[in-house]
Amino acid sequence: MVFANERLREQARSTKPSRVAPSRFAFNPSDVATSLRAHIRGQDEVINRLEDQLNVIASGLYDERRPLLSALFIGATGTGKTETVRQLAKAIHGRTDAFCRIDMNTLSQAHYSAAITGAPPGYVGSKENLSLFDDDLLCGTSTRPGIVLFDEIEKADTSVVRALMNVLDNGVLKLASGQKSLSFHNTLVFMTSNVGSRQADRLGWLEQLPGMNRPAVYKRALLRHFDTEFINRIGIVEYFSALPSTALPGLVEQLESGLNERLKKQQLSIAMDSHARLFIAQHADTKRYGARALERAFRDHVITGVARFIQTATTATTHLCLKISANHQSLIFRPEYSADDAEHTLTTPTSLSATQGENHD
Repeated sequence: MVFANERLREQARSTKPSRVAPSRFAFNPSDVATSLRAHIRGQDEVINRLEDQLNVIASGLYDERRPLLSALFIGATGTGKTETVRQLAKAIHGRTDAFCRIDMNTLSQAHYSAAITGAPPGYVGSKENLSLFDDDLLCGTSTRPGIVLFDEIEKADTSVVRALMNVLDNGVLKLASGQKSLSFHNTLVFMTSNVGSRQADRLGWLEQLPGMNRPAVYKRALLRHFDTEFINRIGIVEYFSALPSTALPGLVEQLESGLNERLKKQQLSIAMDSHARLFIAQHADTKRYGARALERAFRDHVITGVARFIQTATTATTHLCLKISANHQSLIFRPEYSADDAEHTLTTPTSLSATQGENHD
């Protein structure tokens, strides 16, 4: 007769021990990077570096005395710095707003440091230990890290920036009242900065000279603007390059998908061909304003045209698709009704033309 304990011993001998302990984190770095690449165009090097850092975190090899990650994103406006953090939050937590965002441009004076560290003893609010941080978003959970973003950090007063040095060094922010400390040990800390943008825009032909490329200009401006002690405490500094022209049609396609989500309740959808997407890309000054210029061009030429169609349509349909193409001067909207609506009397225009708007970016 085989006893249970003998069976267990036999099973233990036949089972190979696992060499790698499972990660306490519920996210997969490879899946996170794949999601980022699907939404952030033209920044593959940055995403690769982030994936490397997430692998370190998931493997448990991070420094427990500091935040899980501290990263500074530099580059021109509209290149995807803030959007990267939003999509990272969605990949880890399932929501693009699942992070604590501190807009540093609102902290441009020295006394605003109290918004970060709390009011000192004797001042209003000192006993409440109030600060701009959302504790839940900051601390995260045992399986998912918290995420905090200090957006446009160069616009904050120097004293505000210096208040963050202890966060980067020890992972702790002690509030001025002395009664409470905020822990960043389970937090991904991100910062963004446009410092150096003006110098980079004035490069012109000088960009061809050694040491005068855009990344070098941004990094020199970074060293001039911030204290060396502050920069030395940042884990990684990543440069976001200008959007390549090859990435623009893909970004327009993302905007198209987003609009289709909003149009579902209208029983309406749009379908842009390659000429229409190229038209939008050509009418956006992405070199200077990045993806935001593309969003404005999409709004001015596509969304306004769709809105005009909705307001002029008088026939109820089960579903309608607006086919959007382009000539040299404008976008052309052609409605395509479903088979169920083919017998209806149509009083909507058979085509609409969206000419160039006043704002060409």
